[in-house]
Amino acid sequence: MRHWAAIGAAAACVIFGYIGWRAWRDNPAVLAAPASSSPVREIALRTDGVLTRAWVEQTLNIDRQAGLMKLDLAALRDRLLQSGQIRTAVLARRFPDVLAVIIEERSPVLRAHIRPGVENAAAGHDQLYVARDGFLFSGELYPAHLVENLPLLAGITPERNPAGHGFALIEGMEPVASLLGTARSSAPALAKDFQVVSLARFARDGVILVRTPEVAEIAFGTRDDFYLQLARLDYILEQLRARPAGAAPIRSIDLSVGGRQVPVAFEDAPTAPKPAASRQAPRATEAPRAPRIFFHP
Repeated sequence: MRHWAAIGAAAACVIFGYIGWRAWRDNPAVLAAPASSSPVREIALRTDGVLTRAWVEQTLNIDRQAGLMKLDLAALRDRLLQSGQIRTAVLARRFPDVLAVIIEERSPVLRAHIRPGVENAAAGHDQLYVARDGFLFSGELYPAHLVENLPLLAGITPERNPAGHGFALIEGMEPVASLLGTARSSAPALAKDFQVVSLARFARDGVILVRTPEVAEIAFGTRDDFYLQLARLDYILEQLRARPAGAAPIRSIDLSVGGRQVPVAFEDAPTAPKPAASRQAPRATEAPRAPRIFFHP
């Protein structure tokens, strides 16, 4: 009987010892005493964007004398997400004294000018950025050349977020990001001239409007391949650049109609000054509006 009791006690020690070892291996915090927690020596950062460890350290504002086990990871995560530039954040303790931070950043697709004085998620900023998911945020540490080459959002007024601070998501940014990405990869010379992107017709017609120095309005359809539309645009502009000097400016190129016929409209043709004796000439003698033509690229 005593023999079996000894065997049972030994088996229990082995089982509970194994359970304790597994608990320590999988989650040391279960067994670590808060009083013995080491101060945070380092914040190890991994990101897919532009934010630096210095920015993360300043934002978290951790008391380095506080023990690693005493950190409220959920509160620190919320502190990082407040900027809006970070889409997801994961914080983990790396014993004995390292806080690991892994973040996924939003990338700006467009710039958006907000009326000064309007309360928003980026207080004090009248220029925000729009991400691919339609989120408006104040960006930091972006290089100047990236910001300068971002088109400006037009055609809609950002709506306040009814659930809290900031603005509601902007619809249509996925196709806008696809258009701009395709343009930058396949037609960089065209992409660098995209100054303004308007969503004024997106909700109604599924059309994205773009303004460039050459064309007041280029209409892209979201139901057709962007690569093909950009190829047609490149061809049309090449043909129009061969026009004589002083030709009427291009008002619009409508690539959204589909098919090979692309409507192109022009601004009013300039009217030559009239001599004094002919000021009363009938309107029929004035230069007519430049015609609308169709290209067949």
